[in-house]
Amino acid sequence: MKKIILIGVACFLFSSFYGCKKPPLPVIEENTSATDSSGNNNGGGTQVNPWVGTWNYTKIDLTNGTLKYMGQDAGSFTGTGSKISGDVILTENPKEYTTDLVFTADIDATFAGQNQAQSVPVDRIQTKGTWSESNGTITLTDDKGKDIQIISSTTSKIVFTGNFTNQVEVNQFITLDANSDVIFTITK
Repeated sequence: MKKIILIGVACFLFSSFYGCKKPPLPVIEENTSATDSSGNNNGGGTQVNPWVGTWNYTKIDLTNGTLKYMGQDAGSFTGTGSKISGDVILTENPKEYTTDLVFTADIDATFAGQNQAQSVPVDRIQTKGTWSESNGTITLTDDKGKDIQIISSTTSKIVFTGNFTNQVEVNQFITLDANSDVIFTITK
């Protein structure tokens, strides 16, 4: 009889211990991807490249401007952009950029020995290309494979060069071809 009681107690204890084991609870990880005002990721989750996002055009300078009339040198100019409306959007996957820009070129021209200030509306400019980053410096390559010259770059400000070509109407009879270097500043 003792054997039956011992076997019964052993079965009871075995089933009690085995039955008390609860399956582990699933671990719920909180995805805290908080980003502070400087763009630093303070939590877990997926980090977004600091270059990715929308950059706004904030400054445009026109330098080394030349004016030509019927292919002949006719004067020079410098200027700045006003009424600037536009942005550059950098995406992560794929690493591409698109630009959309409209502005007015406020130029100070020297033509036929006279200084003349003029505001020239610039047609909408839309471009696209690819970008890459190495050692904290960004590289932009347009869709024709040409690298855009970057003067300086941080994750909050990029300064790069381009070219300005437009026609400037002097009067109803004379239109000049204007060409200059441009320094663009965009900020995020």
